[in-house]
Order: sequence, then C-alpha cells, then structure tokens
Amino acid sequence: MTVPTEAEWGNYQADLDQASAHKLFAGRTNQEMLPHFRSNVIERTDELWWMPEVPFRYYVLGFRDFLMAGEFRQLEAPDAANCFLGLVQEKLEKEPAYILPIMDQLLPAVRHIATNQSSFEASESIYGNFLKKAARIEELYETLNS
Repeated sequence: MTVPTEAEWGNYQADLDQASAHKLFAGRTNQEMLPHFRSNVIERTDELWWMPEVPFRYYVLGFRDFLMAGEFRQLEAPDAANCFLGLVQEKLEKEPAYILPIMDQLLPAVRHIATNQSSFEASESIYGNFLKKAARIEELYETLNS
C-alpha cells in the first residue's frame, strides 16, 4: 500500500475529527508516523477511528507494525495493545467494510497480542482478557467473512 492521496481523504474538511486526523497523518508514511504513535497511542487510535476507508487501512497497518516492533516507551505497551484490539473489534462491529479487506494482515498481530498479554504488561484486572477479546474479533471476522 502507498501513502493515501489527498483525493482518498475525501471531504475531510466537513468533519472535525477527520480534519484533525488529516492534519497529522496526511502525506506521511507509516514510518514517519511511528514517533507520533509513541507520543500518544491513545490519541492516535482515536484519530484512526475517524479516518476515511483508504487512509484508515493504510495507517492501521502502520499501527500494527508499531505494535509488533515492540519499541514502547515506559508504560505504553498495555495501552497500545489494548487500543489496537479495541479498534479492530469496533471496526468489525460498526464499519466492517473499512477493515475486512485487510483483516488477514491484522489477525497475526491480534493473535500475537492475545497470546502475549503479559509481555505487554497488560494487567487483566485493568485491560481485560486479551484472549477473550481476540476470540471475539475472530468470531466477528468469521461471521462477516462467511
């Protein structure tokens, strides 16, 4: 995938959330966005949620790569892992057309996070059970993909 074009961002000016995402992400590669994910992964996840389809697909793969690289600031890993799982699940539930075309590229990361919750230092009492979250994601994907 290539960096989304201005045309692929559509009429982002009509939506404040999309305009905010555009301001930070537009024209940047996923590599260029890594420091931004590191600086505030919760905020970046929110911006991903509001993006149009093509930019979302491109940048969520960058988010996946950020997670899989495992180069987190102190205390960032559990939020990053939880945000990713939550974003994937919500997109499957509410806007499946956005995420279904790239789910095969996201599922290995979902499974890795789920089976390595302790390496993300994500307390189950705070973040819930990642295996259960991944199972829900897999269930949604199977239902939508059949």
